[in-house]
Amino acid sequence: MNRVNVSAVHREDSNQCSLCDQWSNHKVPGPFNRTYYRCKNCELIFVDPSDFISEKEELRRYDLHENNSDDEGYQTFLKKAVEPALLYLNDEMQGLDYGSGLNKVLSLLLKEQGIKCDNFDYYYHPELEDKKYEFIFSTETFEHFTDPKKELEKIDNLLVEGGYLVVMTKTWISEERFEKWHYARDYTHVSFFNVETFHYIAKKWKYRVLENIRNTVFILQKSN
Repeated sequence: MNRVNVSAVHREDSNQCSLCDQWSNHKVPGPFNRTYYRCKNCELIFVDPSDFISEKEELRRYDLHENNSDDEGYQTFLKKAVEPALLYLNDEMQGLDYGSGLNKVLSLLLKEQGIKCDNFDYYYHPELEDKKYEFIFSTETFEHFTDPKKELEKIDNLLVEGGYLVVMTKTWISEERFEKWHYARDYTHVSFFNVETFHYIAKKWKYRVLENIRNTVFILQKSN
């Protein structure tokens, strides 16, 4: 269930954390002979930029996905993020799906609830309107960020004070299990978050973590 969202800018120094800029991070064993580092400050595990696949290859892999609006299984998957977020949303809000993929399924689910949601995707819907949003969804997108710090700054600038950020991504549990973890065995996944990483994000960008649902869906509110 991958989402399209990759930064065009790669950091030159592979050992510097791509989220918090921490140096001297240690290597973690992982699949595909890629080099992975674990940040001792924010607990992000990230792939060495030299092991990123090309954007052309990445897009080719995304084009194979069949995340269609009439796929009930995919709708059920997205509802894991949508349904708990509805507690905080209403039909007067304007939102954004950041990393929507080709078929804009999440915004269609919100439309059924009378809630407006724009779409942004680096490959399929690259035009981003010049406005602020009351909520932003980012489902199965964070793991594709080659420069998560840059992406989070962009998301933060798009969100109004008091607005909600809803993130769905699987979180890593231990270094020992990482190498065989199915989430790491996807060449398009380059950033792997931990529960503590979201606490770092909340502190850094001044958010409150309102919900942590099975260490997979996180709902954060931007401070006023």
